[in-house]
Amino acid sequence: MFMRESPKGEVELILKLAQGFGAGPPEVVAGIGDDCAVIDLGQGEAWLWTVDTLVEGVHFELSYMSPAQLGRKALAVNLSDIAAMGGEARYVLLSLGWPPERELAGAVALGEGLAQAGRDYGVSVIGGDTVASPGGVAVTITVLGRAPAVEIIRRGGAQVGDLIYVTGRLGEAAAGLAILQGRADIPAELAAPLLKAHLEPQPRLAAGRLLAQKRLATALIDLSDGVASDLRHLCRASGVGAVLRLEWIPISPGVVEVAKAINRDSLELALRGGEDYELMFTSAPKLRQPLLQAFAKIGIPPPIQIGEIIPGGDILVMTPAGEKKDLGVGYDHFLLDRGVVRD
Repeated sequence: MFMRESPKGEVELILKLAQGFGAGPPEVVAGIGDDCAVIDLGQGEAWLWTVDTLVEGVHFELSYMSPAQLGRKALAVNLSDIAAMGGEARYVLLSLGWPPERELAGAVALGEGLAQAGRDYGVSVIGGDTVASPGGVAVTITVLGRAPAVEIIRRGGAQVGDLIYVTGRLGEAAAGLAILQGRADIPAELAAPLLKAHLEPQPRLAAGRLLAQKRLATALIDLSDGVASDLRHLCRASGVGAVLRLEWIPISPGVVEVAKAINRDSLELALRGGEDYELMFTSAPKLRQPLLQAFAKIGIPPPIQIGEIIPGGDILVMTPAGEKKDLGVGYDHFLLDRGVVRD
């Protein structure tokens, strides 16, 4: 049965729901608590199943994003979940809520953007559902992927002493949103990659598969809600703590300029901004050179170390002067007053 107390925040809500749903059948290797559900097919194969929703006014505004861009992004953020478990995406379902007073041509354009993204990433859109929505556009994507069962990487494998890496620069999507909302005006050459990061995120499918195939990561998650939230999820699942080195956080000049324009610290954008859709993973120190060599061999940028796993449950940042303090919280869908930068 569901507990009657009102949960405070997204994590508590998920825990309450999980208690009510109960345990899954034996073939469900991973259910609530990872980026995808994992279903064991036998003979060494597993399905990866994920679903995500983008809601107008919460995750996007069509005043600065075209319907086609929305279709592409809706698929990309789901493919990022498949990447976060080292999988290969296969099939896609779309559930689209569309306001009946709006032109249906916009819905068709959204579908075209989704279909083109599917072709680009080698996945097939095979069906779904459409409904009238009185409260704005809502796009729900379900993706089914696969991976050899022994290769799947979950959030819960980080070990004390592991190094923490990300696959790219942080805070660019949040900075791009600030530009789109008219809160920051920076030179076009600095703005372009930030706008692309927000409007057209690139799921790191190749990096995820490489980490899985070569057994180079102990734990893996994608950065949808920002490092401050997602590192906490990874550490909670692994039963460990972490310390990040602030001088190691990869921040582009454009993010620095946007942060100045909106009177924010660039580290705040990088650690709490969300929607980067880079991968964050942990790896044993002895694998550092094989890790870098493996990325170079397939021609993708090397991962960037940002910290390490420590005993206990504290999530800390260390300043260049050696001072340590709590990282704090990141984005939470149901706690919107926590200083998060998605304003």
